[in-house]
Amino acid sequence: MKVIQKSFILWVKKEPVLVIAAFCAGVSMFIVPPSAAYMQYIDWKTLVCLFCLMVSIKGLEREGVLNAVSRVALSHLRSTRSLTFFLVFGAFLASMFMTNDVALIALVPIAISVLFMCQQEQWAAYVVVLQTIAANIGSSLTPVGNPQNLYIFSHYNMNLSTFIGTILPYVLAGATCLVVCCFFVKNSSLLPMNELAVQDLSNNRIIIYGVLFILSVMAVFGIIPYFVTAIIVILVALVLDKKLFVTIDFSLLFTFFIIFTFVGNLSNISGVKTLLQQLIGSNVVLASAVSSQFISNVPAAILLSKFTNQSSLLLIGVNIGGMGTLIASMASVISYKLFANVYKKQVNRYFKIFAIYNIGFLLILLALHWLLQTIF
Repeated sequence: MKVIQKSFILWVKKEPVLVIAAFCAGVSMFIVPPSAAYMQYIDWKTLVCLFCLMVSIKGLEREGVLNAVSRVALSHLRSTRSLTFFLVFGAFLASMFMTNDVALIALVPIAISVLFMCQQEQWAAYVVVLQTIAANIGSSLTPVGNPQNLYIFSHYNMNLSTFIGTILPYVLAGATCLVVCCFFVKNSSLLPMNELAVQDLSNNRIIIYGVLFILSVMAVFGIIPYFVTAIIVILVALVLDKKLFVTIDFSLLFTFFIIFTFVGNLSNISGVKTLLQQLIGSNVVLASAVSSQFISNVPAAILLSKFTNQSSLLLIGVNIGGMGTLIASMASVISYKLFANVYKKQVNRYFKIFAIYNIGFLLILLALHWLLQTIF
């Protein structure tokens, strides 16, 4: 019995987001009884695309690609501060075109690998948190940068110049704050890398996994059907490396499934709808930013769009709202899980850094909006 209790406690410590989400979803089921409508809550495209991306990235990792990329990066960087700028603003720029989810799935493992190689793991939590913020801010600049942008851009038939003009001041402000945060890293010369076996990068598996990654990104953008991509990814991975599936973090997928269930139930509670309608009537940006903290910014964008035609303000609010709590942006859950899988003992430290900096960015960007509204 004690062994079971100990194992359960260890599992809870390893999966705090999943446990909290499951508890909230369980409570919500008493208010909104389970039904066939639950299946409509789930964003199957997100789950399937996330799985495909995880498989392709894990395949590249097992073939030594992340190790090679890390070595190339380190060969051109000479200090911890320049390394931090590279990792953080790499996520910032990549997220504009790859989406914040894809950028973090691809770049957080590289950051962890690089920091291990140059013996700077004490900065791992800090750098991954900044990468997460950078991806959430950078992705807000383009319609394809994240799901809520794509939805708002399409739903309101916004033109590109209006879209970019609306969000650009907040992206620039966020980038400036990220620059300041990068300078908080102690600037010291990078130590020699640990001696690691150099793997052969000329094999065909790398090319195949690279193609799977491209197909997965195309599925994210809807260029090819996501279920077709999933079939291809599964079949190819089974042929190349059956053991690959054992390394996939299925708990992350299940966490998303549970969160979708909770958010779906929450959006069907009449009292919640009434409260949101009242809030958005007085301040669209504040209402969307605050609601994002509890139901994530993508569902917040979809739900609140039913109550307002002020597309620019909703766009600002849900993107600012990506900062704050861990579930404010699903991308934040992804980077947390990637970090926690490697540094299980640093989870509490990660949460503290995440909370301090995300709340800080949230307040700064909300203050900027108030200032811009006051001036103009």
